[in-house]
Amino acid sequence: MRIAVVNTPQFSGLMEALAADFSAKSGIHVEIYGGSDVYERARAGQADLVISHYGKSEVEHFVLDGYGTWPRMVFSNQAVIAGPKSDPAKIAGLTSASEALRRIADARAPFVANAIPGMQYIFDLVWQQAGRPSKDGWLIATDESKGRAVTLAAEKQAYVMWGALPFLRFKEKHNSQLEILVSADPILQRVMAAIVVKPEKVEGVNAQGAEQFVSYLLEAETQAKIAAFRSPGSDLQLWWPAARNNANEGHDE
Repeated sequence: MRIAVVNTPQFSGLMEALAADFSAKSGIHVEIYGGSDVYERARAGQADLVISHYGKSEVEHFVLDGYGTWPRMVFSNQAVIAGPKSDPAKIAGLTSASEALRRIADARAPFVANAIPGMQYIFDLVWQQAGRPSKDGWLIATDESKGRAVTLAAEKQAYVMWGALPFLRFKEKHNSQLEILVSADPILQRVMAAIVVKPEKVEGVNAQGAEQFVSYLLEAETQAKIAAFRSPGSDLQLWWPAARNNANEGHDE
């Protein structure tokens, strides 16, 4: 059974761990592809199951064009606010991203806007929650995204928002001096969904195996394993259960 998954679950080690557990229980061999072109691969008949962020633009088109089943929420990864060790706004350890942003604005501490659409959306939401503080004097608007935004933040001793795992990967590779300071707010979690490719639309799809893997992901035991998973290089919880399974399978209401 072939899974096409966006980068973060793959390079974090989560998908490999889940696939190994599933294969041991089911006897189904799993092949995993990690990349940004997961829906293109699925349309081309190179995947049986796709896992991506629910807000990814291709999700709606893939399902409404008849290529995939209804998305099932399976887990969430974690965005964070990172910044210099000096932490001029004193946000380290806060459990509220909006309080962190309010302190950054009040301190006029520099904050680099990461130009990834998902990060822009979360930033705007947190900014709204913080009371819409004036952006003058602290927000550095830029077209830079991902690692380039983090590099700019390091140069300016600024704060920045990015996915926790990409940030940790970048930090290790480039020896960045920025640190994760805020991660605990649930608003920073980014939900991912699993979509089974429809065999009537794409020839050769192993829909049965894909459905079995989705059922495995929805199990309470698997969701607990996702919560307990720790990626190399961090003891933070960066993966969160997101499944909602209301099927009545003999459990008490």
